[in-house]
Amino acid sequence: MQVLDVARETLRPWVLSATPAPDAVALASLVARAGGGSARSLLFFGSRHTDAASRDRFSAYDLFVVVADYRAFYAGLRAAGQLGRSVGFVAWLNTWLAPNQVAFRGEQGAFAKLSVVTEGTWLRETGPRRRDHFCAGRLFQSVQCVWAADAAAGELALDGVSQAHALTLAWARPWLPERFDAAGYTHRLLELSLSREIRPEPAGRAEALWSAQREYLLAVYAPLLEAWARDGELVATPDGCFHLAGQATPELRRKLTAFFRRSKARATARWFKYMLTFDDWLDYIRRKAERHTGQPIVLTPRERRWPLLFLWPRVFRYLRDKDRRP
Repeated sequence: MQVLDVARETLRPWVLSATPAPDAVALASLVARAGGGSARSLLFFGSRHTDAASRDRFSAYDLFVVVADYRAFYAGLRAAGQLGRSVGFVAWLNTWLAPNQVAFRGEQGAFAKLSVVTEGTWLRETGPRRRDHFCAGRLFQSVQCVWAADAAAGELALDGVSQAHALTLAWARPWLPERFDAAGYTHRLLELSLSREIRPEPAGRAEALWSAQREYLLAVYAPLLEAWARDGELVATPDGCFHLAGQATPELRRKLTAFFRRSKARATARWFKYMLTFDDWLDYIRRKAERHTGQPIVLTPRERRWPLLFLWPRVFRYLRDKDRRP
């Protein structure tokens, strides 16, 4: 059985069969209804899903939304009062540096951050033809389908998640430890993935994410390591560990390093796009930074009026100091 097949069968009970949280299901159902019939599946991921961070009333539900058509989906959000931007403009932006991220407000203060992709983009960005690390870097972790239009939509959602998991050895190979088990492998994946993006995450975030997903990561990746060993990619040792069957070449390291540099540049460019697609983006970022620092952040009138001119010194100080905080 190929590694991708092992991934699909191992992930099926986690992605499709497990009972999702009722609040996430309710919110996903609202998104699907608002989306004008274009939504195909919604997948719950991120810190709220894994309980890797403290929650408050501003804590967002991270949802990947796989849609049949961008324009139809955004037209539905606009009609439901969930989108304050031009439908055509936001749909066009989604074809450039996908996914878009848009805000969605549910009942009783529930708030979702939607990452929107078409079905074709979903399969491309979780597989070997991906253009950057954004989708694959989130979907190799715990994720759960909380709404699907039909069985085929659920299977396509599982296909993308399975690809993201089966792809991990390809992008982590040059930086793996000499010997590793499922715990060591998944620790390293999280460390690498976080380091390949400019993210407002404090020191120790990889460990916190691993601890929150420990049961999932061990259960899912142990069979994958065994499958890679059967395929000759890894060598199993008598003590239950693994090592690479052959050392990663300098050429592969250079190729992946260049890929991650391009990916980081694309991720940075997305920040500017989100300012156009994400309603109230400035307050969302401020509240997120407050949760990480534990300190209130008050923006000046000048920073609020011209954030692209005057907010950068505060951003650079935050990124510089985030790992120095206790």
